Amino acid sequence: MPHIILFVYRVVTFLLVWPICLVVHNHRNFKNTLRLRLSLDLPRVPEGDLIWFHGASLGEIKALTGLIETVKSRWPHTVICLSAMTQAGRQAAAGIENVDLVLPLPFDVGWIMRRYMRHLAPKALVISETEIWPNLHMAAQEAGIPVALVNARLSAGSFERYRFVKSFIAYLLKNVRIMATAKEHADRFKALGVTDVRIMGNMKFDAIPGIHPERVQILREELGIGSRPVFVAGSIREGEEPGVMKTIAAVRREIPGLFSIVAPRHHGCIKHLLEHAQHLDIAWMMRSTPPRQDADILIVDTVGELFDFYGLAQAAFVGGSLVDLGGQNILEPIAWGVPTMHGPYMDNFLWALEAVCGNTMVVTNAGELSRTLMAIIRQPETYAGKARIARLALEGSRGATTRYAGELLQMMSG
Repeated sequence: MPHIILFVYRVVTFLLVWPICLVVHNHRNFKNTLRLRLSLDLPRVPEGDLIWFHGASLGEIKALTGLIETVKSRWPHTVICLSAMTQAGRQAAAGIENVDLVLPLPFDVGWIMRRYMRHLAPKALVISETEIWPNLHMAAQEAGIPVALVNARLSAGSFERYRFVKSFIAYLLKNVRIMATAKEHADRFKALGVTDVRIMGNMKFDAIPGIHPERVQILREELGIGSRPVFVAGSIREGEEPGVMKTIAAVRREIPGLFSIVAPRHHGCIKHLLEHAQHLDIAWMMRSTPPRQDADILIVDTVGELFDFYGLAQAAFVGGSLVDLGGQNILEPIAWGVPTMHGPYMDNFLWALEAVCGNTMVVTNAGELSRTLMAIIRQPETYAGKARIARLALEGSRGATTRYAGELLQMMSG
């Protein structure tokens, strides 16, 4: 049965790759990458033993950063190739000092993946989380290249779907080393018939940057906010703009000195945030323009600054969680010791909630967000303990990256 499924998959991908190119050629994630994805152009490969790392998007690339740096420090002459599916992932990859070659993920077609395996000739293929591409795995297997899934997770929903093709998954992963973040994920892989499974912890805890109070002080001076209390709403997603802006307006009436920073996850939200700010008569400024001394809200239209903005906060809300979008990473404000709120929809970040032992505040609507925000600002000592426990729990969860690096180097030398 696995051979039949693989044969059908290979025929379908071979036939569909060209129509797919026509559909996606102007999409931001695929624009100007199609010749590379089709292996019609092949990159120049630096000399040396190459490890091919792959992460789907920005979050996975961030998690791989520390692992790549650790591997490079232990094995300096290794050539690091890092591929990503999305434009944001590739941009982040290009900013990692120890990466020698950045690629878009080639299309998962048999001849394309075999061509890349011959051209790159990697000593190992390291895939973040659970990217299962049949032709990629088979090309590596046929070339005798060791493969590892690092920071591997398998949600309950994915597990149920994979159970229908259990023998196929076991066949694809029979020579793959699964390095799982936790026992529940390891058990699911084992239940699918995968044999080489180890529990290694979660590298995403190590991906949280170190705090730099001096940068926060510079931001405070740049924005001219003095000693005003600061609320940061980070990673706001589509549909959350009205609730967040109504919260800011309501709390400002009770705490007139409140200064708010709103960082949308996607630029498409900025238009809606501005419309709500104007409608609610809140003086606003954009991060990309000169500061206004009369502004009560900063709308962040730049990238790479949210972590430091959390350092300004007396209270934080992490979006993607008031609407059913799976949540966003709560660990950045927690790393600063900031009391952190989020909505009830945190399915993609249950691992983070478990790590901090539930020491966050759950709000289900704008009214609860407003009330909780006012309580945190008015009674900071009441919430400081929860924030401190969460931060200590985060610190205690770090260290997985070193274990992963040791395992990879052992796997390659074995």
